Amino acid sequence: MPDKGKIMSQIYYERQSKLLNLYQELYVRKEMDDSETVVALRMIGFSETIAANRVKEWAALITTIAPYTDKVKKQKLKERASLEKYVLQMQLGKKYYLRLKYKRKELSKDDTVKKLVKSGCKEEIAKELVKEWEAQR
Repeated sequence: MPDKGKIMSQIYYERQSKLLNLYQELYVRKEMDDSETVVALRMIGFSETIAANRVKEWAALITTIAPYTDKVKKQKLKERASLEKYVLQMQLGKKYYLRLKYKRKELSKDDTVKKLVKSGCKEEIAKELVKEWEAQR
């Protein structure tokens, strides 16, 4: 397969692989259905056909399922959320991710400005960006 010139950092690759394994485990355990799994795979960068093929491969796997304890289940959910957040931030970029969170009203105006400044944006520019996003709401 020809190289398309996309370079992936080691940390990003490891976290994406870990997230992929979590999705596979959740699918095999029947905690995610086919369409939900395809959407999750598309979210982390797979095409529609590749995602559908992965789900079909996972459906063909025959494994014994050991039950989870509540503690392990909560830990897996936290890990999944954290990994999804990281992968999305890396794919979309920090500004786009914060914009999405701000538009969904998951972050306040002050929190969004603080996070933009923390990510390397000047405070004046961060305030202007948030004003623009607020006008688009």
